[in-house]
Amino acid sequence: MSWITGIVLAAGASGRMGKPKLLLPFEDTTILGATIEAVEASCLDRVIVVTGYGGEPVEASVEARRSMIVTNPDYRRGNMSSLLTGTDADPDAGAFVLIPGDLPTIQTSVIDAMVALWEEDAPWAAVTSYRNRVAHPFLLSSAAVQEIRPISGEKVLGRLFVDAADGRVMRLEVALDAPRDVNTPEDYQRLLRD
Repeated sequence: MSWITGIVLAAGASGRMGKPKLLLPFEDTTILGATIEAVEASCLDRVIVVTGYGGEPVEASVEARRSMIVTNPDYRRGNMSSLLTGTDADPDAGAFVLIPGDLPTIQTSVIDAMVALWEEDAPWAAVTSYRNRVAHPFLLSSAAVQEIRPISGEKVLGRLFVDAADGRVMRLEVALDAPRDVNTPEDYQRLLRD
């Protein structure tokens, strides 16, 4: 079985936050830094961080130990363009685990469980079903990436893998609450309080 690559999506413009949210302080690093630390500590074979908006400051903030950084020149087209930028940077991977860069509380153990699911069952795609909702990480096989490649728009993966209830999409059941994503100033304040 071919390798599995993690893709950290860090190209967005932080429109709802009003400033570059990935560079906001969190614990002893930044929101993006904490996310990358969790991803790099996992058993993923490779890690790719896709940047775009605010490229140089975001890239300069990344203390990558084993991540490759690639830039999405079309980040304004949304997450799908960043996903494809990441998958195109590692075209021979068998599968990809997607993690948005604004998930500083994501657990390495959940990423490892998604890798184990790939190694055991090699699903077409998978989502993580937490106690309170379905959320990242998502897994896409290389076949799934090729099938969804022509689709554009916002929230494509949510529509395809969560809302459509496609039988090819497995659910990884996790006895934890979903990690907090940080989209607004209020989200950030809640993150810092908890």
